[in-house]
Amino acid sequence: MLRLLAAMAIFVLSVHLQSTEAAGNQMPFEFEVIPYAGPETLEMEVVLSNTSSYPLGFEFPTSQKYEISINDEKGNEVYTYSKGKAFLQALQTLTLNPDESMIWKEHWNYVHEGQRVSEGKYHVKATLQARKLNGETLVTKETAEASVYISEKNPSFRHAKVSGEKGNYIVTGEARPVSGKLYYTIEDGHNELIAEQPLKTNTKGWEPFKIDVRIPAEKLPASGSVVLHLYERSKKDGSIIHSFPVVLENR
Repeated sequence: MLRLLAAMAIFVLSVHLQSTEAAGNQMPFEFEVIPYAGPETLEMEVVLSNTSSYPLGFEFPTSQKYEISINDEKGNEVYTYSKGKAFLQALQTLTLNPDESMIWKEHWNYVHEGQRVSEGKYHVKATLQARKLNGETLVTKETAEASVYISEKNPSFRHAKVSGEKGNYIVTGEARPVSGKLYYTIEDGHNELIAEQPLKTNTKGWEPFKIDVRIPAEKLPASGSVVLHLYERSKKDGSIIHSFPVVLENR
C-alpha cells in the first residue's frame, strides 16, 4: 500500500511539473535554428529537443511545424519558409522521448524577387508552430534566432553538384578564370587529402567541368566533412581568390 501511495505521489508530481512548464515557466525543451552559408545555398537546420526526463507531446494545428523568416540588416524580409507552400489543415502531433531530438532541414538559394540578395549580414528567425504541450496550451510560440553572413556571388564558379560516397565522388559545375588560373584541393578540416590540382579551362567564358575524385578509404576521416575547395590564383601575386567550398560528404 505504501509503495502504491508513493508511486501515485510521484505520478501527480510529474503531471504537475509538466503542466507548470507547459504553462510558460520553464520550457522542458530546446528549440534552435542553425544556418550554414554556402556559396550558392543557405542550409538551415531547425532542431527541437526534449531536455526533460519524461515524454513530450507537441500538438500542431496544421502540418506546418515551424516558420522561418530571414531579414536583411535594414529589417527587410527576403525569405519566408511558408510562402507559396500548402499545409494540411488538420491537427498533427509529435512525441519526443527524453533526450530525443527532431531535426528538420531547409535551404534557400539567396534569391529574392528574382535576384540574388546583396552581400552582408542577415537575421534568421524560426518560430515553433506548436499550440499545445502535453495537453496544456502554450501561451506563446517558442522562437529561435541566429545571424549569418552571406557572401557576394562567386565570379569564377557556379552550379556545383556532387554525387558519390566513401571516397569516390564526381563533382560537376561551371567555371571561368577571371584574373588567374583555377585549382582545387581536398581536405577534412585537419588534413590535406589531395594536394593542389589544376582545373583546366579553354576559354574566358563559363565552361562545364567534371572532377573525378578517388580517396583511399584509409585516408578518410572517421567523422567530419570531406571538402573540395575550388579557387583561383591571382596572376598578380599568386594569392588565393574566389574560393568556393564544396562539401563532398559529411561522415
